[in-house]
Amino acid sequence: MRPGRGLAWVGLLAFVIVAAGVSVVVGPGKLIWHTGCQAVTLRLLRLALGLLAGGVLSLVGASLQGLLRNPLVDPFTLGVSSGAAFGVTALLALGMGSSLLQPVAGFAGALVTIVAVYLLARVRGRAGVTALVLAGVIVSFLFSGLVMLLVVLSHRPLAQAVWLLMGRLNVAFTRDSAWLFAGSAAVMLAGCGLLVSYSRDLDILSSSEETARSLGVNAARTTRAVFIVSSVLVGLVVAFTGAISFVGLVIPHIVRMLFGPRHRTVLPASFLLGAGMLVLADLGARLVVPGGLPLSIVTSLLGVPFFIYLLRTRL
Repeated sequence: MRPGRGLAWVGLLAFVIVAAGVSVVVGPGKLIWHTGCQAVTLRLLRLALGLLAGGVLSLVGASLQGLLRNPLVDPFTLGVSSGAAFGVTALLALGMGSSLLQPVAGFAGALVTIVAVYLLARVRGRAGVTALVLAGVIVSFLFSGLVMLLVVLSHRPLAQAVWLLMGRLNVAFTRDSAWLFAGSAAVMLAGCGLLVSYSRDLDILSSSEETARSLGVNAARTTRAVFIVSSVLVGLVVAFTGAISFVGLVIPHIVRMLFGPRHRTVLPASFLLGAGMLVLADLGARLVVPGGLPLSIVTSLLGVPFFIYLLRTRL
């Protein structure tokens, strides 16, 4: 490993550790450790959710950008966020919005979306890259429209559904939902490890499918595996946090500027940088407005200027 690359890794790890520490200690209210066990627990759960959500979205974004050979792809291109939002909104419209059932409904909606997108994209027994993107966009518009329809027609207050479309980390954890989150976190980490194992295939596929075939990479199998794993991971994140924009789009570009294009480095570095950035964005959202801003507002305000710079100078 080159000395500069090693220093970049050390700096990245230090950034995540500092961001995590500041997020726990700093907040709108005082945190007294010896008497505030419940407050500490809630902040630690929020921190864990933020680290996982930011890391997963960034790693998935880097994987999909390499797989689809498109720098503008993000984790929600596949429509999974809209499907998860629809699942939770339907639950709320039925008056069954418990903290335990909401993540389950969100993941169920995401799972339905995964199946729908894959079936739509499958032509002559094969789901191509372009077909997957187009099917994801179509299904995303469909479920976004259905969410708005439920919000308009329901006689119940569905403010939670609106927040779900904009992202948040202020999840009301109960004992049962905390265990559900722990199980989901284990699945997310395993899925991230599986995506990292496809690093070599993604390096090759980033060139072209013809190059992949000549080097013995099964492009169809890799596309299917990365698509399904990415969709499951995004579905799990959205089920808890809602749709958080720009993290999975911008972070992989920053990482490639620091570490180069190899996915073996880009994927884990994207996880770390995305985790730290989302935790800091959540801290900013909590400090600016009592009760917190929707996370997508903060990530958009930070991500749009950087992406304009990227568009003007590198794309």
